[in-house]
Amino acid sequence: MNFSSNKMGAGWMAAALMASTLISVPVHAGESSPHVPRSSIESFPTNQIIIKYKESAEVSLSAADAPARMQALSAAAGIEIQYHRPMSGDAHVLRLPQRMPVQAVEEIARKLSALAEVEYAEPDYIRQPLLTPNDPQYSSQWHYFETYGLNLPPAWDIVTGTASVVVAVIDTGYRPHNDMSGRFVQGYDFIGLDWYNNQWQPLTANDGDGRDSDPSDPGDWITSSENSSGFFQGCPVSNSSWHGTHVAGTIGANSNNANGVAGVNWGAKILPVRVLGKCGGYDSDIADGMRWAAGLTVSGVPANANPAKVLNLSLGGGGACPATYQSAINQINALGRIIVVAAGNSNANASGFTPANCNGVITVGATDRTGLRAYYSNYGAVVDVSAPGGETSPTSSNGVLSTLNTGTQGPVADNYVFYQGTSMATPHVAGVVSLMATISPTLNYTRAEQILKTTVRSFGPGNDCATVGCGTGIVNAQAAVNAVRPLPPLNRRAYLPVVYKNYPAQVSNWTIIASEDFEGAFPQAGWQTFDDDSATNGEYFFAKRNCQAYAGSYSAWVIGGGANGGALACGANYPHNALAWLVYGPFSLTDATAAQLTFWQSINSEIGFDYLWRLASTDGTNFYGSGTSGNTSGWVSRTLDLANVPTLGNLLGQSQVWIALVFESDGSVNYPNGAYVDNIVLRKCTSASCAGLLTIQDQTLLDGKESHQKSIVETEGHKSLAR
Repeated sequence: MNFSSNKMGAGWMAAALMASTLISVPVHAGESSPHVPRSSIESFPTNQIIIKYKESAEVSLSAADAPARMQALSAAAGIEIQYHRPMSGDAHVLRLPQRMPVQAVEEIARKLSALAEVEYAEPDYIRQPLLTPNDPQYSSQWHYFETYGLNLPPAWDIVTGTASVVVAVIDTGYRPHNDMSGRFVQGYDFIGLDWYNNQWQPLTANDGDGRDSDPSDPGDWITSSENSSGFFQGCPVSNSSWHGTHVAGTIGANSNNANGVAGVNWGAKILPVRVLGKCGGYDSDIADGMRWAAGLTVSGVPANANPAKVLNLSLGGGGACPATYQSAINQINALGRIIVVAAGNSNANASGFTPANCNGVITVGATDRTGLRAYYSNYGAVVDVSAPGGETSPTSSNGVLSTLNTGTQGPVADNYVFYQGTSMATPHVAGVVSLMATISPTLNYTRAEQILKTTVRSFGPGNDCATVGCGTGIVNAQAAVNAVRPLPPLNRRAYLPVVYKNYPAQVSNWTIIASEDFEGAFPQAGWQTFDDDSATNGEYFFAKRNCQAYAGSYSAWVIGGGANGGALACGANYPHNALAWLVYGPFSLTDATAAQLTFWQSINSEIGFDYLWRLASTDGTNFYGSGTSGNTSGWVSRTLDLANVPTLGNLLGQSQVWIALVFESDGSVNYPNGAYVDNIVLRKCTSASCAGLLTIQDQTLLDGKESHQKSIVETEGHKSLAR
């Protein structure tokens, strides 16, 4: 079906059929030794080891936990070991004093494996499932899990949805599909009667009546005779599309129920709002349906008992955004609702199609299975993001698979069909937004759009998106839901404070490699500062300033030094196109069993665009790590685990390592301050026991000064230092 068509004598909006793709997230295991598997980057700290004795050792169950044996194992391992319990396979579980990094536990297990009586010993790894549903046709939904799909499996590890979130499908209505049982709440049919041949008739509605509380889809077929004359003259000949049922299935088909397909959101309720019938639907019906779906009053229509948080509009037509639409959108946004719309299927600039070109909506383009812009997808600056829409020709299975009906005219039986279109891409994004809203009920359009645009995956190789515009990338479900997760509370029992003034040389088996509290001379030996931007905007360097501090009187203002930065008064806006570096290295981690960079930061930057990066490198040029963007509303701590650096992986054992803090701004909006850094600690542990290990989830100091905020974005990245 074309995204737009013409209907004689009526202003209307035609439904846009749309499609999508799936992605697979491979889990790569690291190399392993003969006795001890090496951990992957997903491994979590553990405090247990599994051991099995050789049959020739003749270690009985009673002897396995004997004090003398535990003493011998402890001596071999260099750490206290206690017996925990027997397990299947004639093995035993041993317990360490505390949870430790898996690399340290692997080393302990290697020592135990070297004992003559031991067949093997290995860490009792803590596994995190990559949740995937057991629906039999899920494997055909490539648009959820393949490389250029939505990255849903790891998102489902975080959240699968809840019935408290309602998603409105403003479309052709619904069929009561077996795979959607229990998911629909009471909707409404907004298609009224048509005036034709001097009488009101249910022509577009095709259900025998006008507006009513039954939003079920009777079918929207157009015959050749209807196309040639009469009310539907000029409308494309087609079988019934069951378009709304397909869209609803992508958002919320029953999942993990050993039946059919999976939906993006496993728990959300679907609010069917019927606004499209035979040959499309009227703007007035669509606008009414939008308002009612959001909980606003519509004259003559009963109040909506289930207002939607997210509204999906997989429909559109040519022209500027009507005031009717924009007014409804503004009112809906004011309620904190979020509207997701299709860019259109005309392979044209979406600025000429509505509601894609309206303000206050998230406009979605479509990609194919290879991550390229789908041949039909509209494009341009109004497109915010893309999602799998699929291409069914020449291979139907490259489309988006969802719920449908076998009827060519009226409904017959449930089935599943591959469709293509930006209509199919849009419910992928609406589903992700509904997962985000499950975690963050106060999520609104502005924040949802911002997060979606700044957490995307890259398009496929050879794409034309840099030229024509397909949005910032392909929506990444895992990163999007991660961005709205509140940081967990501080663990006030398990970790020791390690960030403070006047650092001692050792803290709980940790050796301080370098530290900087900015109270003395700066930079100290081993530290270097660079202004690495390519613009001619003058010099801005990390510099010791007394504008604000986490502790003491001074911290580093990331742009407060240099020819221009040194002249800035405290509180001044940071410059555009800045790229200021603070680098330490090289240093050796050849003997380290754990290592990390920890510091405090206070950030006020344009969220999603201007970042303070924490990075590491093994060549002094290419740095990888993570960054924070937004407003931390005060001082917060961050850690870069050098045993688990994004892209680089485990740096333990490396002879040359560099770390860097980098402030980067673009050429658009800037704010006061930018970022400050204080109390930097670079440390390593060389023993099997490394108490006090920090991660971004387990932050310290434990003095109540840190405030976890939600108005920030965390992401991974790569920067190159030109020096």
